[in-house]
Parts: sequence; structure tokens; C-alpha cells
Amino acid sequence: MEREIWFEKALWSYVPCHWKGFAVIAAFTFPTVIGVLLGQWALDLTGHSNVNWLPFPLFFVPALFSLLAIAKCHS
Repeated sequence: MEREIWFEKALWSYVPCHWKGFAVIAAFTFPTVIGVLLGQWALDLTGHSNVNWLPFPLFFVPALFSLLAIAKCHS
């Protein structure tokens, strides 16, 4: 079975060239943004608004590395 090409390499990054590439990006982006927003909201409710930056790396970094691995696999 042949591998499907969902991403094309452009300079040092990957660009989606198939609808499945866009779907993978959306599948990681929406939960990541929702997780960051809910994390900041929860920190505000508990009175820890001085660490509002914390949910961003907790959700964004794993999503970024996962997307890069998927893009490399499907390019």
C-alpha cells in the first residue's frame, strides 16, 4: 500500500497539500486552543492569574511536536 502525501516540504516547514493535511491541523489546533483558554480560565478562577502563561506551553508544545511528526511521516 502506498503512503498518502498530505504535506509538502517548503524550506524548513511543511505545508498541507491534501484535505487530510488540513484536517490533521484542525484536529490538533482546535483542542489546543480550547485547552489553553480553559486552563487560563481555571487559573483565573482559582486566583492564580499570575501564571496565565502556563497552559500555553503545556498544550502547545506537545501539539506542535505531534504535528511535526505527522507532517514528516506524511510528506
